[in-house]
Amino acid sequence: MTIILTTIGAYLIGSFPTAFLFSKLLYRKNILQEGSGNVGTLNFLRVSKSRGISVAVLLIDMGKGFLTIWIASKIVQPPQFVFPVVGVIVGHVFPVWLKGKGGRGLATLAGVFLFLEPVLFVYWWVCFGVLYLFLRKYIVAGVLALLLVNVLTLVFLDKSVFVILSAASIIVLYKYIPRVKEELTMT
Repeated sequence: MTIILTTIGAYLIGSFPTAFLFSKLLYRKNILQEGSGNVGTLNFLRVSKSRGISVAVLLIDMGKGFLTIWIASKIVQPPQFVFPVVGVIVGHVFPVWLKGKGGRGLATLAGVFLFLEPVLFVYWWVCFGVLYLFLRKYIVAGVLALLLVNVLTLVFLDKSVFVILSAASIIVLYKYIPRVKEELTMT
């Protein structure tokens, strides 16, 4: 019963619609109807044109992942972290408050990285930076970096961390498929 309640709590934390609320409260805009229609940091930046507030949105979304796993660490054992991790990512991607129209989950997953293994956060940024330098396609670089972090986790870190990360990554990658296709077809 504890793991079920922890996962439900994680979902509710993840479903807090940061970019949606900031765009509504600060700009009187519905981010679902602006830019890409995605409720995430990048679309918020496009809509608001404010780097400072976009950083706040990013940090809050990362904080959702970090906070969830910190709370879960007080309640369940590390192998069971996979359930609240998936819960917080699913909450961010498919929030109940917005009828399932959320972000893509990468910022929230980054918060999970920071709690579980901070080096994963660094790995992702390094991989992303190098890939972006060569590809000049930020969505493709971000997705490939996430896949590389999964491989690095499998090779160098505890296998339970790999299971947790790969379960969450599948959800994030699923949400990125349309954007990757779009970016690859752009000239």
